[in-house]
Amino acid sequence: MLNDKDNFTQKGLLQRPDHADMRYKCRTYARLLQFIKSLDKSCMIPLRKAYCHSLNLLIRREAREYSNELRNSSKASKSSTPSFEGPAGANQPAGIADSPAEAYSKMITAFIPLLVDESLFLAHFMCFEVPTSDGSDSDEDSTPKTSGSSGSSAKPSNNSSADLGVLNECLQEMLDGIQEDFYAIVDWAFKLDPLSCIPMHGITDRYIAGQKTEVAGYVSVLLDDLESRITILFSRHSSLMMPVSRSKSMSVM
Repeated sequence: MLNDKDNFTQKGLLQRPDHADMRYKCRTYARLLQFIKSLDKSCMIPLRKAYCHSLNLLIRREAREYSNELRNSSKASKSSTPSFEGPAGANQPAGIADSPAEAYSKMITAFIPLLVDESLFLAHFMCFEVPTSDGSDSDEDSTPKTSGSSGSSAKPSNNSSADLGVLNECLQEMLDGIQEDFYAIVDWAFKLDPLSCIPMHGITDRYIAGQKTEVAGYVSVLLDDLESRITILFSRHSSLMMPVSRSKSMSVM
């Protein structure tokens, strides 16, 4: 997939990431991995590490090129009023200029469901003994409801708790670095239009509310970090605007 340019966003065209075919091919080896784990659990360590490293390269490139194209196609469309509409479609010509908040919405819509699905698939494919939802193999949806929103309510055993810790380490390795492309979108949107923080915060909060599964915990951390970053930026802008407002009111008096 890394060698095929058609799998990635190109100039003038946003390419929504689609890993369905890759997952289908991976399932061919699912029984083999289960057999390997039953023979020697330690053999899973290098296999998991190699899988996470490869997927990290793929997802980071997808996110980087998607984020860059969003900014390049939207930078001339500074919006003076925030948009409160739902998430914009993730697959469409990038030549259509969007407001900064709409560009952020596209980034969230395209990648958050993908990251949740990949987290769930990793847990299943790499034989982690953790409770997962039934939606781990579903295709990414374009709505704030993610595939992990119907998580299992079963109490984890000691083995599953230990596996969950190892899984979180693997997820961090698999998704590490992708946050930089989300931060870049947030910082860019704030510079173009500080008021875009309002709809961006709302969009992020909706996705946070949709996270119900422990398996995708790293995604929840990413969303929380984004919400904090947006809040800090907007608070900074508000504090800078307060002296201006006071001086204007004093001049009127």
